[in-house]
Amino acid sequence: MHTSAHPPLPANWPLAEYTGTLLHCAQARTTAPNPQGHILPMLCMDLELENLHRTHLHVEQPFPEGHHAQAEADAHRLKKGMRVTVQAPLVGMRLVARNAIHVHVIPATDLFQEQAA
Repeated sequence: MHTSAHPPLPANWPLAEYTGTLLHCAQARTTAPNPQGHILPMLCMDLELENLHRTHLHVEQPFPEGHHAQAEADAHRLKKGMRVTVQAPLVGMRLVARNAIHVHVIPATDLFQEQAA
């Protein structure tokens, strides 16, 4: 289901694609004001991905200013238990590791050697 009112992305932007099941009904929310003071509608949902560990993915799909009704309509259609595929550009994607068990510090000399290689 393609629900965005956004224009197509440049062809050279790599996309990630994930398929999973909605953990709850999608929600229409709004973003914090951007530097221009605009508040944008956003479609939000959480998926249980179809992978070995059934990891969860939080998805946010921004809509252009003034498209609140479309975000609401899309949220209304996306119900708990539905199977969906999400595509998102890698540019702007943020991964969160909420269960890190250790952080290893890389000495500066090792970093410079890796960059020189």
